[in-house]
Amino acid sequence: MSENHDSLGASVAYSELVAIDQKDIILMIDFDSAVSICSACIANKSANPVDVLTLWFTKLLGAYIDDSGYCVLAAREMCKWFTIEAETGNEVHSGHIKLMSVAQEFVSTFRDRLLEAGERLVQILAYLVFTIIDFCLMCDKSHRQIVADLQLETLSLIKDSIINLTEVHPRLATLMQKIMEIADTEGTRTGDLQLSVQTGETLAHICLHFMTTWHANPTDEKLPNWLRETVFHLCDVVTVHLNSTFDIDNRIVPAEKLEELVDGIRTYIVLLYHILQKGVVYVDDDVAVCLMDLIMCERTRPSHYSDIEKQQLISVLVRPHVLDILELLYKFQKCQEYLISSVLGTPKFDYFDACMDFINAVSTDDADVLPSTCRTLQQTFEYLFKDAKNFVHGERYNQVLDAFGCLLYLVGNIELHRYFCAGIFQKDFITSQVCADILMLCFRLKEANKCWTDHAIKEAMAHWHKCNNSYAMFSTNPSQLHVQRFLRYFHCLGKQELPVISIQNFRHLSVVAKSDGHVGMKILKRLELISTSAPTKVELYYEVVALLELLVHHDQIDCSHWFQRTSEMANKLLGIDKSISFANVYFKLLARANGSTKLLILRGLPPNAGCTNWYREKFLDSCKVSDDAQLRAFSARHAIYPLFKALHVEPGTVVDGSFDLSKSSYIRHGDHKCPVSSLKRRRSELAPKEILRNIYEASLQLTQCTANFDAADWELLKKVMANLSGIVP
Repeated sequence: MSENHDSLGASVAYSELVAIDQKDIILMIDFDSAVSICSACIANKSANPVDVLTLWFTKLLGAYIDDSGYCVLAAREMCKWFTIEAETGNEVHSGHIKLMSVAQEFVSTFRDRLLEAGERLVQILAYLVFTIIDFCLMCDKSHRQIVADLQLETLSLIKDSIINLTEVHPRLATLMQKIMEIADTEGTRTGDLQLSVQTGETLAHICLHFMTTWHANPTDEKLPNWLRETVFHLCDVVTVHLNSTFDIDNRIVPAEKLEELVDGIRTYIVLLYHILQKGVVYVDDDVAVCLMDLIMCERTRPSHYSDIEKQQLISVLVRPHVLDILELLYKFQKCQEYLISSVLGTPKFDYFDACMDFINAVSTDDADVLPSTCRTLQQTFEYLFKDAKNFVHGERYNQVLDAFGCLLYLVGNIELHRYFCAGIFQKDFITSQVCADILMLCFRLKEANKCWTDHAIKEAMAHWHKCNNSYAMFSTNPSQLHVQRFLRYFHCLGKQELPVISIQNFRHLSVVAKSDGHVGMKILKRLELISTSAPTKVELYYEVVALLELLVHHDQIDCSHWFQRTSEMANKLLGIDKSISFANVYFKLLARANGSTKLLILRGLPPNAGCTNWYREKFLDSCKVSDDAQLRAFSARHAIYPLFKALHVEPGTVVDGSFDLSKSSYIRHGDHKCPVSSLKRRRSELAPKEILRNIYEASLQLTQCTANFDAADWELLKKVMANLSGIVP
């Protein structure tokens, strides 16, 4: 009987609460009694929680608004009451719609009073509002405007309430998490896009406000949870929007909606950029993965789409802002590690564009390149040329040259420069060629921008001249072609005079001497002077060969008289198996002689017994197909070695396009070694100072290679160090 009486009393009191005017409530019923009455009615189910909450938003909160403490307690109780409603009901009905409507009216009417009451009341009340919104998200489309109005009004209230705050309270962090959950759901619906965007803007505003005070201690290398979660949210929403806009079920978005959708994506990316730009100095593994996945996402690239309209929208609204974010992130170690682990760990994906973006981001930053970034750039280069696919792709190859060439020019990093200089001496032809092309592009950019000084040109000439002289006299090492290319470039750039014509300057002359009648005649005169008889000294032999090699490049000089005078001497040398260098250059020069000279030499040429000299075979082959009947007749007694026929491909011949592009197909297995010859000139021993200088320069390069050392390499290094230690007094 007592329980029924209490229930009846609460019910009567509740009906009085409903009937009393708002201005009289505070006079007739104290706060504690009002809360007790409502709690009892909800407990004994004599009143619906939705109706009770509606009553509080309509009358009671306004009545007790002057006492913020009471309102905070009321807001907490209201959260409990709505939890009971959410647990017992799962359908949105008219009562919920009315509750949201009166809640929106309350927030709007009492906005200033709520701000005066303080952030605690605002945050607890906002959490209640978003809990209600979360429950009502699946309401009918006709009522979604009520949801939007309530949500936007509450978001505006939250923004204004934090103006004077300097620290994120856990209560606010919980509220932010609730807002993100709602925004995630709304973001999947096209009709709620703008609402989702404005919600994201509020979250970013909160982060930007508190980041100002968070960075009071810049040594803190851990992102606060509220900031991490906001970054995750923004990245995830961008990804969801990209998927829903372009990929899900091949849905065709109306043209009038497409630009609005992509502009919404742009807004999220810009918000993310502003947060990162505010001063994020550290990212952990999870944040790095989230951000780099967004940057490396193919859907943020115009080339991913076949539709022209989508390409234009992505290129204008999305792509530039993604690159802006990369310029902020590229130097973070965690981001670099994720990039490298991606390119090295998943061969089925093509990360060419991601690598290009990274290189360009480094180039556009005025800051010094950190050692870790330098290593990442080197690994990126090695990934791009792990095989020959990008080398044989003309458009991609040009992109790589532009990216790395501009990088070397713009950043001026000595370690990167040394890396590419060392690269031209690598064993695989492609790496050697690419490094040479990149260096040359860098040099020409410096030239175009008038960055070369006379002193720098002289230093560069001295360096490449020294490199060129380090090869054997008639070396066929492919890397020497690149060295000669640089030496020739700097010789022309510095407008240098030709060195004196001598055997000592042969390597230099063979590179820089252009076709010139005056110089050619001087060479021919010297050749005629020393080659009247077969050379009996090694030095004289090599000088003859060197002069012939130089004459090959002076095609306006007629050497017919020399060939006629020295045919017997030449036959003697050609009869010596080890005079390979002479045979090579002799037939190379003979190829451009007139018909009578060719016939003279051909008539006296002994039949080749298994000769495999390329230039001799080439000369004989040209005689066999000549228009001159005598040349064809006298060449008939000479057989062409089958290997020459197999290797000789006529211009215009179609070659099978199924090439092996793996690295093993073009790498040189072993260092270049010149053939042993009794006629080879012995080099003079290196002076001790030059040996010491070579050791020093080699040690600088060695510091960049230790990561690839195996056990044998380390043992050899120990022996070198032991030998050097024994020299030190």
